Amino acid sequence: MKNVVSLKSLLRPAWEVVYHFAVLMLMPLNFIGIKYYTKKFFPNSVLHISYMVHVPYYLTRTLRQYGIKADYMAIGTSPVWNRSDYQIEFSRWPFVRVIQEFIIFWKIMSRYEIIHSHFMVTLTYSAWEWPVLKKMGRKIVIHYRGCEIRDREKILKTYSDINICQECDYAKPPCRNRIILIKRALAARHGDLFLVTTPDLKMFAPQAAYIPFFTPEFDNEVYARNQPVGRIKDGFKIIHATNQPGIEGTKHIQKAVDNLIQKGHKIELVILRNVPHEIVLKELASADLSVGKLKMGYYANAQIEGMLMGVPTITYIRPEFMTEELVNSGFIFSSLANLEGTIEYYLNHPNELQNKCAIARTSILRVHDNQELAKQLSIMYRKVLN
Repeated sequence: MKNVVSLKSLLRPAWEVVYHFAVLMLMPLNFIGIKYYTKKFFPNSVLHISYMVHVPYYLTRTLRQYGIKADYMAIGTSPVWNRSDYQIEFSRWPFVRVIQEFIIFWKIMSRYEIIHSHFMVTLTYSAWEWPVLKKMGRKIVIHYRGCEIRDREKILKTYSDINICQECDYAKPPCRNRIILIKRALAARHGDLFLVTTPDLKMFAPQAAYIPFFTPEFDNEVYARNQPVGRIKDGFKIIHATNQPGIEGTKHIQKAVDNLIQKGHKIELVILRNVPHEIVLKELASADLSVGKLKMGYYANAQIEGMLMGVPTITYIRPEFMTEELVNSGFIFSSLANLEGTIEYYLNHPNELQNKCAIARTSILRVHDNQELAKQLSIMYRKVLN
């Protein structure tokens, strides 16, 4: 098969040449800005920057409750979420983009004491703002949340039986992306605090502190359960929410459910992919179970949200990360290999499913206590500022 070179790949080097030339031309503005804006900032402030997703939005709302001026800058758009304090879209023209970057940096970003970068997202294409922020005495928090810090070869070698890299469905895997690899080196050089959002990521960022997910504080009355749990006679509803079915092992989940249906069980498997967050929550409100993150080694946001809705959640946690608190929670721990048997067990034991349902919400709020997590993060922020 002949290699096909796309027009985009041919134009990219030219785009970058123009971009970097434009940055170089405008760089003197940074020396002026550093002189006049270093001491002009919002006290006790942090700007969270990320792709357009719901997690930083809820996190900043929670931090505000504890006296921190926390705002969220989203880069780009998303079909599933659209709420932020600043939403930035850049021109395709490199010179115009550079002008936009300079304006937004000096008008907004430079005014915050701390820049908290999720997924290593930066305002600028080349991350030129990081060294400028350092010269101004601002602090940079690098929050690794997933594949932007993972090492595919290391995962395949360490967890050869089952892992998230086996059926990776990223068109351009972040772990191999040239820009991501450059940002890893820049983050290591300029970061003042490093965080990981799940303990399995410390394998790739041992210097990082683990801080668990915050629980989203949506209006629970809006998404109140409208069906009793354990509707086994009328059909059993399972939710699987994912935007990466390969990484999640979705086809294996579907196969397990299909096998149970062939045995005569009435099951409705609802697979939610690239749908708005509020639809995920509404679907969870009428579910009997949710299933997800059976290949990663730890759970994530969708599993927490299911538990908040009072829906027992099947997931997988590596033994070294298991705690007594998790064992006694509303989680149901299984694996792709054992999933069919796990679901069938709760189909045949509805009272045990009901017991899990009864403790799902309270148990996840204990594990992910926003007040305690906000306190921990506030302490971390103060340490980097001092």
